Amino acid sequence: MNTLKKSLEDFFTLRFLLLSTLPFLVSFLVFGGFFLYSGSEFIHFLNSNGNNFTNINPNIHPIINYIFTLALVKWVLITFFYLFGTILIVLFSVIIAIIVIGFFTPHIVKTLQKKHYPNFIRGEIDFGKSTWLYIKTIGIFIFLIFIAIPLLIVPGVNFFIFNIPFYYLFHNLLIIDIGSNIENYKRYTLITQKEKKSFIITTLIFYILSLIPILGLFFQVFFVIYLTHLFFEKSIQNTG
Repeated sequence: MNTLKKSLEDFFTLRFLLLSTLPFLVSFLVFGGFFLYSGSEFIHFLNSNGNNFTNINPNIHPIINYIFTLALVKWVLITFFYLFGTILIVLFSVIIAIIVIGFFTPHIVKTLQKKHYPNFIRGEIDFGKSTWLYIKTIGIFIFLIFIAIPLLIVPGVNFFIFNIPFYYLFHNLLIIDIGSNIENYKRYTLITQKEKKSFIITTLIFYILSLIPILGLFFQVFFVIYLTHLFFEKSIQNTG
């Protein structure tokens, strides 16, 4: 039975299907409410105060003030706000979904281990080392964000560049969450380095799928299930 088949059979059980709704609900409540509030405030800002909404003195800069009060300019600003805001919400909601599921990852790993790998003796990364892995990941993510921000003004590459730090965070949070509940630190480091290509290809596919609104959030549990199977299999292959 291959990894995908096992993962799908595990995923389409009542327990995991119910769990799959949690990332969607949390992300929807947090970012949906924030975006709606921010959007309404932004629209109110554009449409209030008549020609002075830009806080530019019309007597000193009449041409600039006139340009920014045109209906077309307002429409462009509103469109850009919602488009860019939607992209950010999708990206951050995926990360929020992973964090939410992270609290249930030990339960998922334990369930799959008992069902499919009863003879596998699980290890565990201690709190100090796992905390360091998370801090290191978040630090590099922030660094990559700062590098990506200036490139947002470059057409054609801005969206691609901005996805790099989010994919990095997505990949590492998943691998750390799962691997730290299967192997000790030494074995975790060995397997993640030796099987790096396999894990990257898998998480990259999952990340692309995660960018599909709603569907991506719902399948976060499936991603954890699949990667858990993959990690167990790679651990068994690298035993000895």
